[in-house]
Formats: sequence, structure tokens, C-alpha cells
Amino acid sequence: MTGKKNNFKVNRKRIYFLFILFLIAFSLISYRLVSIQYLDASKYQTYARFQHMGEFKLYSKRGKILDRNENELAISLIEKTVYANPKEIEDPGYISELISGILGIDRNDLKEKLSDKTLGFVYIKRKIGSEEANKIAGLNIKGIYVQDESKRYYPQDELAAAIIGFTGTDGNGLYGIEIEHESILRGVDGRAEAEKDVFGNIIPGNIKIYLEPVDGKDIILTLDLQIQYIAEKSLLEVVEEYSATGAVAIVMDPKNGEILAMASYPGFNPNSYQDHDEQSYKPAGTSFTYEPGSTFKVINIASALENNTVGEEQVFDLPPSIQVSDRVIKEIFRTGNIQYSTKEIIQHSSNIGAVIVALSMGDRLYWEGIKKFGFGERTGIELPGEENGIVHDYRTWPASTIGALAIGQSISVTPLQLLRAVCAIANGGYLVDPTIIKEIRLGGAHDPGPGDNGGDRIISEKTARAVKDMMLAVVENGTGKNAQIEDVSICGKTGTAEKANQNGIGYSEGRSITSFVGFAPYEDPEIAVIIVVDEPQGPDRTVWGGTVAAPVFKKIMEYSLERIKILK
Repeated sequence: MTGKKNNFKVNRKRIYFLFILFLIAFSLISYRLVSIQYLDASKYQTYARFQHMGEFKLYSKRGKILDRNENELAISLIEKTVYANPKEIEDPGYISELISGILGIDRNDLKEKLSDKTLGFVYIKRKIGSEEANKIAGLNIKGIYVQDESKRYYPQDELAAAIIGFTGTDGNGLYGIEIEHESILRGVDGRAEAEKDVFGNIIPGNIKIYLEPVDGKDIILTLDLQIQYIAEKSLLEVVEEYSATGAVAIVMDPKNGEILAMASYPGFNPNSYQDHDEQSYKPAGTSFTYEPGSTFKVINIASALENNTVGEEQVFDLPPSIQVSDRVIKEIFRTGNIQYSTKEIIQHSSNIGAVIVALSMGDRLYWEGIKKFGFGERTGIELPGEENGIVHDYRTWPASTIGALAIGQSISVTPLQLLRAVCAIANGGYLVDPTIIKEIRLGGAHDPGPGDNGGDRIISEKTARAVKDMMLAVVENGTGKNAQIEDVSICGKTGTAEKANQNGIGYSEGRSITSFVGFAPYEDPEIAVIIVVDEPQGPDRTVWGGTVAAPVFKKIMEYSLERIKILK
């Protein structure tokens, strides 16, 4: 009996004990539930939101770059990018082995990335093809994600590459129009929130956009793709024919400053820019500086006529050489005295005549004339990396400098600066501002470019007409005969300049720059062209502006004049 009572007491204690444990457990569970439901509700909602909801970037579409006829020069394609959240990766070694084979990347490098649990985001491979992306997505690996990303593509390959430039992997402009107008082209990325499945993929129909992306604007250039093609093709031909190191061609409307073509050799393909020399990335028309040689004589003569220090019909008795301070300047071919008019000095590209004309102005007047034509400062064209050129202040000139300047030495210019200056002769005396942007467009909205650009008058119409007549004589009966086009009156000027040594002292034997600059038609100039060929090679006394650059000018000018008839 006593035993039964003892057993009952023991059982009752057990029941009490279990009851108390139950109460404690129930209390803890209740507290936990209250904590989850009320006290810490916001924290767990955040956890749940993190697991099931994701914030995603909505990429804006980069604006296109087009030529004046809306041919596409730069567009954006949608490609796939694979990225990972290492914190969600359960077996970095296995996943690295699985993925690296599909993407063709180093397994050990990938494993190292996926093993770093301090990171919540790492790129695995960007901008891949759909086939690879679909294989990765089909694996349904937790922590591995595939998203759309924009990739820049240049459908014309090398054509106008230095003007257009290119973007980097992140889509930011690095050169050319792409970097100069990054803020216009890029747009603004948006943000969205969406529900994810267990593999981190977006569940369709559950996307909430809270910041709409703003697409970039399209930029329409003044370039004409067909003229650009002919210019680049012509440069390649002359470089190959004369084994030159480089060449530049610019085609411009002399009335409004619109650039129809700006070509340079060597070029590059912006779709594979990493495979090319970085020097080719820059547009040589605005970044290449050189001594212009005899093409600069038209600036000399125009300044003297404008300042009335020489007359249009004045005749000069020219010796075969002249001493200016400590320097003796000679004619290349002539050994005796000759009489030339001002017009004939340009027509036959007389060094002595050019020096005498410059001396008639004196240092200050000549320097002011050079500056008035825009030398020594950027033209302001909408391209990065434009050079100023070099024009020293006349107050620092050694006594022989004016003689050197008269024949296009001791000054540094870009091809665009010289072409712009010559356009002032073509258009009746106005220094127009070159432009390469015709229009900026977003959807239906249009932001026109500079439009008609009369520029500032820098010489009188009388002076411009007189120099234009002289340039006509250069092509008809002077050093520029190889630029002649049947039934078209061409105005031009040849140039052949020795290249200065890299140390800046003296000039190199056998290294020269040949050039030709001009416009047409004489009656009402519509096209102006400059050709510069760097270090052409050939037999002695055969490599000149008139033999190397003038035929290239003719080819490009002839096509351009036919082309603008079609465009009108």
C-alpha cells in the first residue's frame, strides 16, 4: 500500500514537472510568436523581403550616333551578363568547375571569387552570347544570376572610328564623340523591385518600377558616310603607294563649317579597339600638328593685302636667295633673278616672294594676321583632344622668325585649323566655326546643331576674291595642276615641308610632309578639302604636295561635288 502511494507521488511530481516544462515551452513559443508577429515584425519582414524580393537596375538605352543621312554609326545591342552573390554559393569548387567550362574562363580565378563570403556581388563574365547565357540559366544554381546588359556596337567597323570613338566594358565613353558627349548619349538608369524564386530569378508579373530609366539622346553628325568612305579609301591608297607613315583628309562646307568627312590613317576598328595602337584612337584632323610649309603662303599674302603693305598687281624683283638675320632662305629650283607679281608668288610658290611680302608687314602686323585667321587656338569643334597648335608671340621672335613663318616654318598647326583659315578665302572673308554635330534627338524632340554659321569677318571680300584668283591660277597653271577636274574650276595651294627633328633643332633629310588645300567650284565654293601626307617616300625630287597630295585632293573633291548634288 505504501509502495503504491510512493509511486503515485512520484508520478504526480513527474506530471507537475512535465506540466511546468510545457508551460515554459509554451511561454517561450508564445513569446517567440509575439516577438515575430509584433516586437520584431519589421526585422523579419526585411529578412523575408531580402529572400523573396530583389532590387534591380533598369538600364537606360544609350543613344545612337548617326551620319547626316541617319546611317547608323554606333548602336547598342542587348547582351547577357553573368554575376554571382558569393554569400549564397554553397559549393564554390563544384560550381566553378561547372561554369568555367561553359564560359571559357579560368576555374581557379572563379573559385576564388565565389569563395569570398564578404562580397554580395561579383561579375563572372559580362556581355556574353544568348547561347552561353541560356546554358548558365538552365543550371538553376543558387547564387548565380543572368541579366540583360547593353553592349555598344559599331556597324561600320573602321569607318569614321576616330570621330565616333568607343565605350569601355562599363558602357562609358572613352574616346571621340562617345566621351565628349557622354552625358547626352548615356541617359539615366532606372530602378525596379521584383519578387524572386528560390533560384533568384525574377517571377514575371511581379515587377514594381519606382524609377523609370531615361534613354540617352541620339546624335546626328554632319558626316556623310559615302564621302567619309572615299576619303579613307583614298588615304589608304596614297599611304601604300608612297610608303607614308600616315595621312589626313578633311572635307568641309566652307559656308557653315559642317564637316562632311574627317579621315586619318592609320585607323582602327572600335569593335576591337584593344588590338590597335592607342595613337590611332585620336582624330588626326584635330590632334596632329605640323609645320604647314607653302600652304601657309596664302595666309601670308592675304594678311599683306588686307593691311595694304603690298598690292594685288605689284611686281617684285626676286633673287634666288634672301638673308633674314642669320638665316639664308633659297628657292628650290631657281638660281637666277626673276620678276613675279603677287599672284605669281602664290602660283609658283616662291619662297623669296613670300619672305619679301612678310617683311613688308613687319613682326606685329604679320602676327596679328596669323592670329586673326585662328591659328594658335582651338577651333572649338565638338571633339576631345583638339590641339591649339603653336604661334609664338611676336615679341619673343628671333629676328629670323618672320622669314621662317613666311614659308610655313616656326609655326605648328592642325589640318583643321588650316582648312578653316582657307575657308575664309572661299566664303568671302568669314572665319566659320567648324562643327561635326548636326542635330541632337530624343524621341520626337529635336535639338538642332549650330545651323548656318556665318562666322566673324576677318578679311574683306576684296582680299578674299584676290587670293581666290591666285589659288585658281595655282591649279590652272602652277604647282597644283594634278588637282584639276574636268569642267570644274578648282582653287588650291600645294605644300611641301621638311619635318623638324624631334629635338626641335634643324630639319630631317628625307622626312617631309606633303599637303594640298583648296576648294571648289571657283564661282560659288561648296566644298573645301585638305590633304596631309606624312613622310611619303619616293625618288629624289618627286615627292611634293603637287605630286602626292594633289591627286588625292582631286579624287575626294570630285566625288564630294557629285555627292552633294545628290543630297540637295
